[in-house]
Amino acid sequence: MTAELYRLYFVNRHSKFVIRHSLLHPLPGTYALVFRAKRKKRLIIGKLGILKLQPGYYVYVGSAFGPGGLRARIGHHRKSSSRHHWHIDYLSEYLAPDEVWYTHDPTHREHHWSEVLSHTAGASIPLPGFGSSDCRCISHLYFFSSRPSGNYFRRKIHAGVDGHARIFAEKFLDINSISDIH
Repeated sequence: MTAELYRLYFVNRHSKFVIRHSLLHPLPGTYALVFRAKRKKRLIIGKLGILKLQPGYYVYVGSAFGPGGLRARIGHHRKSSSRHHWHIDYLSEYLAPDEVWYTHDPTHREHHWSEVLSHTAGASIPLPGFGSSDCRCISHLYFFSSRPSGNYFRRKIHAGVDGHARIFAEKFLDINSISDIH
């Protein structure tokens, strides 16, 4: 491992994480952020209500079709912000990211991705309306007691959509466990 292959991100006031040299470009696309919760916590999510965090994994689906595309949007979600713009900003203030799944497909895919996650074994909806106030989806946030499979997710997406662009998966790494990065 060399330092050139990694980018450093300060995720929140408690954690520093890196992601391997990324294929994530400033292009539009759809993404799913996988967060890991290690302990229980009650979070107030703006006017939406209270999210009762449980130990496990939370997958949030979104899209980035504005300036800076996926790189800018995912970068925003990895930073702690005192001013919350989206529901996910409340969650990302307390949880460390574990992984990101994304595509540079120019078609808005977040609703289909959300539908696939809602029918995935072990998925539950921790707070209806989370991230979906501008659409008909029940939620864009899903809870799994064990790590969801990115490979399974990609297979289900590609089986259901002809011509869907490639889906990438990248893990976030804790720099405290990587001795080569200074």
